[in-house]
Parts: sequence; C-alpha cells; structure tokens
Amino acid sequence: MKKNVSRNQTKRSRLVMRFATFMIVTGILVLLYPIVGNYLANQERSSASTDYDNTMKKMSKKEKEEQYQLARLYNQYVFDKQQGSRSEPMAYKSIIKNDSGVMGTVDIPAIDIEKMPFYHGTSYKTLDKGLGHLEGSSIPVGGKNTRSVITGHSGVKNQILFTDVKNLKEGDLFYINILGKRLAYQIDSFEEILPSESDKVKIVKGEDMVTLLTCTPPGINTYRLLVNGHRIPYKDAQKQKVKKRNIWSYQNVVVVTLAINFLLFLILVTIYHYHLKRFQSDNPVVVKKARKRLRCLFTITKIYFVLIFLAMLSILSVAAYGYVQMQEDTSLGTVDVGQEEQLNTFNLDKINRANYAEKQIASVNVANYAQARSNSYETTNNWGIGKLQVPKVDIDLPVLAGIANENLLTGAATYRVDQQLGKGNYVLLAHNIFEQDVLLHRIKKLTVGDKMYITDFKDIYTYDVSLNKVIEETEVSYVDSVTKDGKQTLTLLRCEGNIGTIYRRVVQGKLSSVQPIETASTQLLKEVGVKAQAQEAPKKLLNKRRVSPFQQFAMLIAAKFVSEPLQTMVPMFLFFLLPILFFSLIH
Repeated sequence: MKKNVSRNQTKRSRLVMRFATFMIVTGILVLLYPIVGNYLANQERSSASTDYDNTMKKMSKKEKEEQYQLARLYNQYVFDKQQGSRSEPMAYKSIIKNDSGVMGTVDIPAIDIEKMPFYHGTSYKTLDKGLGHLEGSSIPVGGKNTRSVITGHSGVKNQILFTDVKNLKEGDLFYINILGKRLAYQIDSFEEILPSESDKVKIVKGEDMVTLLTCTPPGINTYRLLVNGHRIPYKDAQKQKVKKRNIWSYQNVVVVTLAINFLLFLILVTIYHYHLKRFQSDNPVVVKKARKRLRCLFTITKIYFVLIFLAMLSILSVAAYGYVQMQEDTSLGTVDVGQEEQLNTFNLDKINRANYAEKQIASVNVANYAQARSNSYETTNNWGIGKLQVPKVDIDLPVLAGIANENLLTGAATYRVDQQLGKGNYVLLAHNIFEQDVLLHRIKKLTVGDKMYITDFKDIYTYDVSLNKVIEETEVSYVDSVTKDGKQTLTLLRCEGNIGTIYRRVVQGKLSSVQPIETASTQLLKEVGVKAQAQEAPKKLLNKRRVSPFQQFAMLIAAKFVSEPLQTMVPMFLFFLLPILFFSLIH
C-alpha cells in the first residue's frame, strides 16, 4: 500500500515537473518570438536595401539628376501648398520612382538601424514591411523650406522598427541615403502629439528638416512621437562619436539574460551528472562523497531559488516605494539669502546663460519627473533665481531661469530673458504630470484675491490672483510681455490634461506690493520662506540634497518599471525559473 502511494506521489510529482518544464519552454519561446521575427524581417529589409543599392548603381548620373530636380519641384509644390498658394498638383508616386520600389534608406547609428528602407506612403502594407514616407511632406533630398516625415511602427510583436527611437537624445544623428547621396541630420527636439495634430509636422520656413514619426506608447499608440532633426554638414557629422541608446533594449536584455541562464544551467547540469556518475561507483567512499556533494548542490540551488525570490520581492518593494516618491513634490524650504542679499547677485549671470528656446520643450511623464527630482539639487542651484510661494495651495517652488525641460520639471521656469519682477508680465511655466499633484498642478484651486508671493532674493513681490481659467494653446496673448490692461502681472501657466492636450491652465495676479527683504516683517519672511542670516555670501539655494541616494535609486528603479516594464521584469522572471527547470530535469 505504501509503495503504491509512493509511486503515485512520484508519478504526480513528475507530471507537475513536466508541466512546469513545458510552461517554462513555452514562455522562453514567447520571449524569443519578437527577436526571431525581427531577425527574419531584417533579412527581408536587407534584401530590399541591397536591391535599392544595385538599382542606384545602375542609374546614370543624368537619371539621378532628373529625379533629384523632380523631387525639388515637388518639395516646392508642398511648401507653396502649405503656405496657401495654389499650384498644379504633382503625381506623388512618380517622384523617386525606381525598379526596387524603395524611395531611400535610413541609418540611425545610436540604435543600430542601418540601411532601413522607406517607401512611398504610410499604408498598413507599407509599414508592415518597413518605413514609410508621409505623403504631403517633402521628399528627403534636402534643401531649405523642406520637412520630410519618415514613419515607422513601434512595439510591433515581430519587428523593432522605430521602437527604440524614444531612447534617442538631442544631439544624436541620423542619415538619409537617397539618389546616391548621404544626408546628415542632428536631432534637436522631441514632441508627443495627437494623431489629429497634422499641423505639427508642417514645414518650418527656411529650415531643412527631417522628422521621424512613430506611435507611442508602444503597443498602445495613443499619441505620435516626433523626433525632429535639422540638416548639418556631413563632414561635421562624421567627427561626432556615436553613443549607443539601445543597450537596455528588449532584444539585448532577453538575449543576454538567456545566455547567462543557459550558462548557469549548463554548469549545474554538468556538476550534477559528474557527481551522479560517481554516486554509481562501486567504491563506498566515492559514493559517500558523491552523495554529500549532490546534497550540497541541491541545497545551494534551493538557496539560490530563495535568494532570487527575495531579490524579486525586494526590487518590487523598492520600485513601489520609488513610485510613491516619484509623485512627491520637493518643496524648496527656507532660503538664506545672506545679510546683504548676496544670493541675488548671481541671478543676472544665470538669466543670461539660460535656454529660452520653446522648440526643445518635450512631452513628459512621471518617469521623467522622477529623473528630474533626482537632479533637483543641481538644477535648482545652477538655475535658481527666486522663489515662488502660494500659501493657500501649499506651492513652494524655485524660480528657475530658462525653459529647459529639467527646469520645467523642477520648479517654475521663466519664459523670457528680459522679463523682470514688478514690470510688465512676468511669466512662469511648469510641466504638468497628468493626474499627479506636483509642481503647479494645484493652481486650479486658486480663486480671485488669493495671495501669491515671489522673491528674487532681494525684494518680495505680492500678487493678488485676478484670473484663473483654461485656455487653448493658440491664445498666446496671456504670455505677452505686457498685458492688455498694462498692469504689472504675474502669470503662471501649465498644460491642462494629458499628453497632446491643446489646453492650458493660466493663473494671473496683479502686483499689490513690493517689500525689500531687509525691511520685511518677520511674518512676511516666514510666509515667503526666506531669511537673511548668513554672514558669508551664500552661493547656493540648496545647501544639501532633499532627495537621499536611496530615494534616488528607488525612483530610478520605479522609472524603469514605468518606462520599460518588459526589460525590467524579464531578467528577474528568467533567473527565477532557472532552478525550477533544473529540478524538473533531474527528478
């Protein structure tokens, strides 16, 4: 009876282990499917690229020149049409037409895209086999008053295509190969838009641009990511070093993790079979040692399993903590301006050095905010020229010179280089992290008459709220240097809604008083959060970091989970399965 029970338990155990092995192998094959699919798709694209190169070699210089001139005429037609002029229509598909069917190829060294072909149009069939050229945009042969749009899928189950363009940075390069020429473009801005916002890809007068367009977030495709590049001399491009941006890509993570797991599994199985063979020896001493070593191997493997499990729990806990920290607002706290308000003396240099280019403003998410929080000490001290305090809604932010993205994610950023407190319209901007109560999110709760305090570390300016409303992005009069009523105004502006929204929340206040810090009352200084006690001239707004190294680490882990969940979870998943697979094979 006992033997039967033992046999049934053994049989049941084997079935469970076989099922576990089947699920593990199936899981690994699922993980590999996108990589294999992408490899096969790359082979097809490589063949198309080779056909294109051969076609270009066969074309005479005269034929290429004729095609080039035709493309220039088409580009002029596109520009005139966008400017409102009526021109004779041109047949789009007859431009850059050749036997290969490929319009040109794209190279993006930073993410290992090489000679990826692009075709006429952006139909489903076109984008399924490669990249597409957006009809109605310029043909990418270069020249002023041109803006070509090259589109590609992201997050496709069996092709990478443009999935990794989100990892590119300003300054990275890409190349367009067309009609035997190689044109270099340098990325200068990123933008997330709604699919309906076609005006965002119009030609910028006088510019020679190419925009890479893809869907975002990958697999969800709610928005469109624009990666904008301007033409630079090819010789200058060749001098620049390439920095890889796809080291943490899905393909690299899966392949490296599988390789490590396979090596560990091979070592475990080799050791097991070695001692198993010795265990079957006729020498009792050898058998005893082998039994001991096998037990030790099983114990170590079990400990490894437990440690991996605990590591997974720890990482998930750290990520959860980091996610909570990502959503916290870092208040500036009390700032010591020095007995002679010396902190103010650094403001002019910061203002003159700051970046006020609107085109570099990009859409952001909570992961970007986490990164900015980690760098808030440096950003605040490098660009801080004042302090904004709104007691009613508990806003306590640094005023930062310039509208660089880091500034917009750290505090309230100044809109123009020449704006001055107490004169005209002083405009402050900040990013809005959708549904996160940070930065200027709470200004929606302000009502007429509420106090807003701002200081340049020399004087304290009090503004009384006079307006709080939602406007459209086209209503730019609210950021003019002088308001319609001509009064001294403070304007706070942020987005209203999610990525791609056309709406803005604007709060304006009228100047009611100016009080020098040296004569301000104790109550006012406390309200604003400044003091004048330091005998030595202070050079920093923040004397110590408000985000600890552990908080910074936790936020970075959480940001990885938010921005790249698969790349973060896959390694843990595979390392966790290794001991299960090992035990399933030896039982």
